[in-house]
Amino acid sequence: MQTTMLEQQTLNKEQLRQAILNFAKGRDTGFLGTTGPAGLRVSPVKYFMDDDLNIYIHSKGGSKFDNLSSSREVCLLVSSPFKDDFHQIKGVQFFGTAQVVEPNSELYSRAEELCPWRHDYDVKLIYLPCDRAIYVDRISLEHIKQEWKR
Repeated sequence: MQTTMLEQQTLNKEQLRQAILNFAKGRDTGFLGTTGPAGLRVSPVKYFMDDDLNIYIHSKGGSKFDNLSSSREVCLLVSSPFKDDFHQIKGVQFFGTAQVVEPNSELYSRAEELCPWRHDYDVKLIYLPCDRAIYVDRISLEHIKQEWKR
């Protein structure tokens, strides 16, 4: 059996940021990883983001909020489905320190202006300023796996 090594391309910081932004803004669903008193949790969430790679998540509740009350370090995974095999995927993992935003705050108001869809008003808002991200593109010809840091 022969293993084929893929040639990997490296993007400069701005190209990488733009690739991450374009990919993530083209989607609205991800998986939020939290840990805390409720144990390790990965929750499907609907998100939107601004041009500075800050992520906003509306949620009605659940154990992720129990976890966020003790540990605000989170990871949000956004990806394409796998193609023909387990190597062909495109996605990004966002890492940062999340906060639950109060409804009458300036940040909450700014998020509501950015929100591209209608939602119930009894939802909570999670704000995730991305500190770093790992971007993988094994679908296009570039074969990229690269870390971006703020």
